Amino acid sequence: MNIVIAPDSFKGSLSASEAALAMKKGFQSVYPDADYTLIPMADGGEGMLEPFAFKKGMLPADIKVKNTYGDEKTAKICIDGHTAYLESAQAVGLPDFIPEELNPIQSTSYGVGEMIRYALDQGCKKVLIGLGGSAVNDGGAGLLEALGARYSYTEEIEGPVTLGRLPFIQRVDLTTLDPRLKEIELNIASDVNNPLTGEEGATAIFGPQKGVRPEDIHVYDQWIAQFAALTAAEWIDSPGAGAAGGMGFALLAAGGRFSQGAKLIGEELGLPKAVQKADLILTGEGKSDRQTLYGKVAHYTAQLAAQHQKPVILLSGSLDHEAEELFNLFKASFSVMHSPCTLEYAIEHAHTLTAKRAAEIAKLIQLRV
Repeated sequence: MNIVIAPDSFKGSLSASEAALAMKKGFQSVYPDADYTLIPMADGGEGMLEPFAFKKGMLPADIKVKNTYGDEKTAKICIDGHTAYLESAQAVGLPDFIPEELNPIQSTSYGVGEMIRYALDQGCKKVLIGLGGSAVNDGGAGLLEALGARYSYTEEIEGPVTLGRLPFIQRVDLTTLDPRLKEIELNIASDVNNPLTGEEGATAIFGPQKGVRPEDIHVYDQWIAQFAALTAAEWIDSPGAGAAGGMGFALLAAGGRFSQGAKLIGEELGLPKAVQKADLILTGEGKSDRQTLYGKVAHYTAQLAAQHQKPVILLSGSLDHEAEELFNLFKASFSVMHSPCTLEYAIEHAHTLTAKRAAEIAKLIQLRV
């Protein structure tokens, strides 16, 4: 039996590879002679590098970049031959700060541009960058500046551009962008399809979790709209332009190509071919609910399985039992929880709980063989 195991991370408890190994351990206790293909997955958010490092045997490199507020921090980047794998949250991640520390008006995506520039310096011809979990909301202005864009201000300003400096920009010059950008394949991975501005834009939808106050949403949105009109107006309403506080817009303006994160990452890791050859597919995530239907790993994996008429089982930290549409995608859906417990216990024992539930699923399958 050929079993493909392709979970997302169980945020806060298991990385994607740890979840995959736990599922394998459980199944292997019942089916020791089965062939197992482990493909830990991601959708472009935090933790995206880990599946690539696991699957391709890469050791991430540490580089120095600017964080959300312009301070130096260490970010990880994976390079395999002439391909670079980047995770924007490594530079400007929301988990780096507690809510009281968030200050959107001072945020800059400059550090993400530094990561891309590092990849160019290493001779990379292909860059795959995951957008998700960012603390920035600057319309991608910092990212473009790090890649060579020049801004003319109405007054003298020093240091990287931030959200608060956007109203003072009177001219944007993209002709000064690093010429190497025209020679590479720049792939953008995200599960966000929002435009840059407006009621469904970056600031209105994602700004509040980054510290934007309700009374400031319209003002900041206008600042970003003004900046975008000076930069590359044709991309403002493009799906995904609002990802990561507008970094999606900036990357599109720099020649990037936008894709559903799980699909892009799955294809890069070889998941479609593995599913085609599988007898059974296991997937999972920390919490499965209606949000799973919007480009998440489990949804994408279920779609692949359906294309090839292969059974797929969902094994997640918790299940929203009202999400009937979600459960119709899978042959069966299970939670790793065996009994009521505290969140702290579930996190501490996530590997054991996942392995045990996988073993029980394998025993059920064994009854039918």
